[in-house]
Amino acid sequence: MLFNSPEFLLLFLPIVLVGYYAFRHRRMEMAAVKFLVACSLFFYGWWEPLYVPLIVGSILFNYFIGRALTRHHAAGGSKALLTFGIAANLSLLGVFKYTNFAIGSVAALTGGTLGTIHIILPLAISFFTFQQIAYLVDAYQGKAEESNLAVYFLFVSFFPQLIAGPIVHHREMMPQFLKLQRLDVVWRNLSIGFTIATIGLFKKVALADRAGYWGNQSFGAVAKDIDVSFIEAWVGVLGFSFQIYFDFSGYSDMAIGLARMFGIILPLNFASPYKATSIIDFWRGWHMTLTRFLRDYLYFPLGGNRLGSARRYANLMIVMLLGGLWHGANWTFVAWGGLHGVFLAVNHGWRAWRGDPVDSTATGRWLGRVLTFTAVTVAWVFFRAENFPASLTMLRGLAGLNGVVLPVHYADVLGGVTPWLTANGITFGALPVYGGGWQLVTLAGLLGFVWFLPNTQEIMGEFEPALDARPSRSLIRWQPSLASGLVIAALASYLTLSLLQGESGEFIYFEF
Repeated sequence: MLFNSPEFLLLFLPIVLVGYYAFRHRRMEMAAVKFLVACSLFFYGWWEPLYVPLIVGSILFNYFIGRALTRHHAAGGSKALLTFGIAANLSLLGVFKYTNFAIGSVAALTGGTLGTIHIILPLAISFFTFQQIAYLVDAYQGKAEESNLAVYFLFVSFFPQLIAGPIVHHREMMPQFLKLQRLDVVWRNLSIGFTIATIGLFKKVALADRAGYWGNQSFGAVAKDIDVSFIEAWVGVLGFSFQIYFDFSGYSDMAIGLARMFGIILPLNFASPYKATSIIDFWRGWHMTLTRFLRDYLYFPLGGNRLGSARRYANLMIVMLLGGLWHGANWTFVAWGGLHGVFLAVNHGWRAWRGDPVDSTATGRWLGRVLTFTAVTVAWVFFRAENFPASLTMLRGLAGLNGVVLPVHYADVLGGVTPWLTANGITFGALPVYGGGWQLVTLAGLLGFVWFLPNTQEIMGEFEPALDARPSRSLIRWQPSLASGLVIAALASYLTLSLLQGESGEFIYFEF
């Protein structure tokens, strides 16, 4: 069930909120937990009920392995049991997500023609697998212990963060689930959570979906082996860059806001990464809990930066290659991760050579911001393109090797495009949507949005919007009042009506 669907907003969410607080009001905490688990599993099974037993089996398996690891911890731990648990989780992920990828890769290397297996990727399998691997490691180290099965079910299946994160730690969530709340705190959480969720819904419906149209046009063209011009390529790539930015930012806001409506504060997962002045800084703001997981459970165990510079750069590359593969079973995702591995190695190498980072001055910060944004945008080509030939076609367009503008020759293929320029009877540049070059103006406006406006956490900074939220210096700050309530209610109503009248696509990270 999508957060941006009328079924979720008008039926599921109100029913779950009323039922949950009815149990909590009667101080039936465990009944409230079990009710929320049942609702979360219903939420998960809305798309495909067949996979509910899969997530239930995964939860039961990891719960009992975790319990055994906790018992063994007092006697020095059981590395064999931990290895078995991690291997079982990775095997489950591998079967569903990477079987056809492996078959295709072997066929490509051997020149054979191996058939693929029809496998539908279960929703959220990457997220709940990594979350439970982290739990097993923490249980092995004595950092996590859970004796209540219902509470562990809620830890894994809690619907606001089930499908696309954030990837949470046991110790972050468990103290919150059974915490009693006064009535005034309940209303405060509902107010804060509803505001954050509405801002997130606005980003998805009003910004991400519209920017994505341009990306779909250009990437749709290169997928059909059609050349795109310099302007068409940059409009398409920037369109996708802003689509995935506002899509994931909107999802992260909605996850945090929805959880807050139940009195749960999730960790921060997205913090203005396009304001980053370096690739290092970018990964401190983009999918922060995945970065944390890869750092704590892969980079550090590999040795981190403790074994010399060469090993450090090798570890960075390994982590980013695997991080790319985690996003999707395609070599283009591996290439995307590899590019970011190279970017990070260059960034760390520069700092080791020059000492002070380039962002120590105002000029340096802006140069770093522009360079980082450009590098991230170009790397998105491999993330979005269907295959390497399409990626290379798009890169040629970005480099201007196909000219600045091209005659319209794929309007009939794609449909819905608007000529950008007509001169001497020849129509050039089949740029989509508004026409008249307004795409460029709109893209510039979106860039100003992400560079100059405060993010949601900064606007809500006085109300602990997320765990470990950064201190806010924003001049624009939300305060609970009748006026702010009316504005948010009006915005939420408008967005809901928009969803009732048209379609909004699923969040991009639902695919992973």
